[in-house]
Amino acid sequence: MTSRLLFLLLLGNMFCEAFGTNHFILCENSTIHPMCDAGWIIYVDSADYGRHDSTTCSFGRPPSELQNTSCSTLADVVAENCTGENSCSITASNDVFGDPCVGTFKYLDVTYECTFWFLP
Repeated sequence: MTSRLLFLLLLGNMFCEAFGTNHFILCENSTIHPMCDAGWIIYVDSADYGRHDSTTCSFGRPPSELQNTSCSTLADVVAENCTGENSCSITASNDVFGDPCVGTFKYLDVTYECTFWFLP
């Protein structure tokens, strides 16, 4: 986890405490299980599936699968499956997100926070 800054956000009658921002990149056909400490829930800030450079998740891949660096799709299914949960499972695959660039090896780029929501 990056910085462990504590901040308090007032939203109407709800408060949210969050500790830092988590970021991960998951190569195509891989699975990850993000989780928060007990009593905390995941809030997905952003999720993008595709390719934006030729170096990320490139090990062992032929150059032809890394050339298209301007393809991606918003991965809303990550927020739908993980936001509000203590943990979840995410697989970076065309079966889950569709194929925004056929023939290109893709990766999932996700930023999330662990938050604690409570009513005062």
